[in-house]
Amino acid sequence: MIRMCLLLQLCVLIASQRTPLDSPENLFVLRNLRKWILQNFGRTDNARGFSVEDRRQIQDQLPPNVPFPCNVTGGRSSTVPNSVHRLRPGDIDVIAALGDSLTAGFGIFATDILQIAVENRGVAASIGGQGNWRTFLTLPNILKEFNPNLIGYALGDSLTSDPASQLNIAESGAMSRDLPFMAKYLINRIKKDPRININKHWKFITILIGSNDICNEICEVSSLSSFLEAHRMNLIKALRIFRDNLPRTLVSVNVTPNLHTLVDSIKGKPSLKCYFLTQIECPCLFGLQYEDKLSEYYNVLHRWQDLEEEVAYYPEFNRKDFTVIASPALKKLILPTAEDGFGDMRYFSVDCFHVSQRTNALYGNGLWNNLLEPVGNKTNYCLPEYERFLCPTPKKPFLMTRENSFKTNKIS
Repeated sequence: MIRMCLLLQLCVLIASQRTPLDSPENLFVLRNLRKWILQNFGRTDNARGFSVEDRRQIQDQLPPNVPFPCNVTGGRSSTVPNSVHRLRPGDIDVIAALGDSLTAGFGIFATDILQIAVENRGVAASIGGQGNWRTFLTLPNILKEFNPNLIGYALGDSLTSDPASQLNIAESGAMSRDLPFMAKYLINRIKKDPRININKHWKFITILIGSNDICNEICEVSSLSSFLEAHRMNLIKALRIFRDNLPRTLVSVNVTPNLHTLVDSIKGKPSLKCYFLTQIECPCLFGLQYEDKLSEYYNVLHRWQDLEEEVAYYPEFNRKDFTVIASPALKKLILPTAEDGFGDMRYFSVDCFHVSQRTNALYGNGLWNNLLEPVGNKTNYCLPEYERFLCPTPKKPFLMTRENSFKTNKIS
């Protein structure tokens, strides 16, 4: 009962963080509470020797003798390319990410109700580098096979301010309006990192934001069209900041998750814990008082997703040393269901809303596939890990951008 009360207080605090990055006083309290939970209720990263209790929520581990699915020979250019449209996977020297709780790894390994607040950044799909691809299938762990000297991925459980977070600056509770601030903050962190040559190294940055806006704000705004337009402008501002300050950079706008099917897979589940926590964490979509508005809200969600893909391909965000792509792996995500007809809880964290490492593994696989798929034909859903694992080929060795997607993508 004490743990439940503490958790409810934490969730209320998180839910009230309308602009967590712009509220230093509240953020200080929230971070200290999270740090206390991290230290007292079980770290789960390998570095501290803690084991994960519930293996069902973890991807199937592959033995060391299983070879990497791709031939990494030729995966890194013999000379550093000058064009972002001729990048091979191994040419990425630096990886970074900004976003919300999904990128921060909120409760990925949680098996206890208070561990929900532990941020397992080391296994987050887009930016975690804990272990390797056999243990935790993340984008950095895949890229490390092509470039073992990759810099920036999160090392384990940590907060944004901790050294182990490295270039994962995601904040649980972050919203679209925080994007410009986060972009500036990330650039400063990159510039201060003595390992990084900002003009020489090729950088890859992922952006994933929107779940908190849809879950906590969509039911409070007076104009849904203004709500969408604000997101458009926030995303444009962030991308302009990157474009104007980071040469040799590829940015991926990871399309906001399909909250529609995620909510449908949990809503109505006969669990008191699930009911209360989802009401706190996503009141706009789970709250009974908004039932008659859900169709409209889901329509806005899909327009939000389309908007992100549209902005990513604006002409202003494409030049020789900088470009933006959209990665829609989560756009139509549908998680497996269990025998009771509700979502398979192996894919969810203990709060019935955030996702487990098993989901991060299939998301990591989906992100990797998106990088090798041509613009206009990128897969917008996730399959179980390794069911479809693309590889660069001699004819198509480059990460796919708007330019090389429409011409022969081969070595000249």
